Amino acid sequence: MKASKVAVVDYRTSNLLSIVKALQKVGAEVEMTQDAEVINNADRVVLPGVGAFGAAMRNIESLGLREVLCQFGRSGKPLIGICLGMQLMFDVSYEQGKHAGLGLVHGDVVEFPSGSGLKVPHMGWNQVGFRKDSTLFHGTRDNDYAYFVHSYYVRTDDSFVAGSTDYGIPFPAVVESGNIFGIQFHPEKSQNFGLKILENFLRV
Repeated sequence: MKASKVAVVDYRTSNLLSIVKALQKVGAEVEMTQDAEVINNADRVVLPGVGAFGAAMRNIESLGLREVLCQFGRSGKPLIGICLGMQLMFDVSYEQGKHAGLGLVHGDVVEFPSGSGLKVPHMGWNQVGFRKDSTLFHGTRDNDYAYFVHSYYVRTDDSFVAGSTDYGIPFPAVVESGNIFGIQFHPEKSQNFGLKILENFLRV
């Protein structure tokens, strides 16, 4: 099978090299880029990220990548957001104020509720339960463990939720809307389960 050309969007966030290495390990031809033409010509796009929603969107805007990413999302070619990258694909976040997202999937991003006795950020290994059949889950096991690091989670319509995790409350761990995918956990840190999901993304 010909290697898939994958553009990993560099919008001045951290943790990019680890996701690049993970994609290369499962057979992708990867280019880390801020170039609109490279993104447009890619077979698939990965929007990774850690950090604050507002700062991330400001970086995307300043690099002139908002419309590029929205156009790619509407193109029918596969796009996946990882951790903060998944949250950026939604309409709005309430992290340290109110910030507009890319609006590729309907929903908002909110903080885990206080008073639950659980530590925030949610950090560590938790199970991902399948909510519907998804290409991303091919060859994986229901309720396998993935590695999470986040203080905010997505609220969205159940129809978009492919996999969920419980941390005091159930929240979407994997979302899917046509050609658009999102995973809240870090696949590059989630051992075989995470690598298999990235490999499956290359086959979408």
